[in-house]
Amino acid sequence: MPETDDALPQADEQPGAQNPAWGAREPLVSGATDVGVVRRINQDAFGRFDDPERGEILLVVADGLGGHRGGETASRMAVQILGERFQNGGEDPAERLTDAIREANDRIYLAAQKDHTLDGMGTTVVCLLMANEGKSYVAHVGDSRLYRLRSQQMTSITEDHSLVATLVREGVLTEDAAWSDPRRNQILRALGVREDVEVDVAPVELLAGDLYLLCSDGLNGMVRDNEIARLATQSPVLENAIQDLINAANAAGGTDNISCMLARIPDPNRFKTIRGQVETLVGGALDRLRSKSPE
Repeated sequence: MPETDDALPQADEQPGAQNPAWGAREPLVSGATDVGVVRRINQDAFGRFDDPERGEILLVVADGLGGHRGGETASRMAVQILGERFQNGGEDPAERLTDAIREANDRIYLAAQKDHTLDGMGTTVVCLLMANEGKSYVAHVGDSRLYRLRSQQMTSITEDHSLVATLVREGVLTEDAAWSDPRRNQILRALGVREDVEVDVAPVELLAGDLYLLCSDGLNGMVRDNEIARLATQSPVLENAIQDLINAANAAGGTDNISCMLARIPDPNRFKTIRGQVETLVGGALDRLRSKSPE
């Protein structure tokens, strides 16, 4: 496709400071997925879905679990269902996101009940619903993450629903100990494994120049946050940054599938500055030419 702070609510409590969020220039978005070095099948899925009437863009990353066929099926079902459902329903985007994720949970769970080869399948999911007008939201279940890079600072917007993350929050484990803990992959919530699912939804304030990263744990489980921040911002071309992130995860061992999506909120002031610099350079060059021309 072209183009750490503590707990869940690193998401913003009072969104909407910038309205519209991007005006005529919509966010640049890029995404990719990679099987990694060790796995033979890619159980990740991702997608972008647009609702022009509402001025909304939905980004989704899902990381399947429960056997080769089951995990692959669950993640793709989650992305497809969210893409279909997020445009339906009332005006409250948080409610629409929650309903869409719960419907995905129901349908994945029922599919596993009907087909024994899919027994135990499930998936994580992380979504960013960006609204040009009104509130934007993040929703997630499991340990796939949303990061925000703003003013050279990276923040984890989501909080992992995993055993190790819980132990860190409770002070039982340090961050360094958690990095190598063998229980890192034990997640406490997933879509499709139970009849009901608890969904975390929170507002996100979009500001000009923000860069958002959605990823499966195949990235942040192999690459430290400070290196993720460096790689995500070292190239102005999002496709290149995505590939740099995937390459780093694979170079670190690539033990899992890797999926990343980047979205940059346009900065109108940046374009005004560039235009002003160009006009100054062109004007200066013309003045020099005039001064050298014979009268």
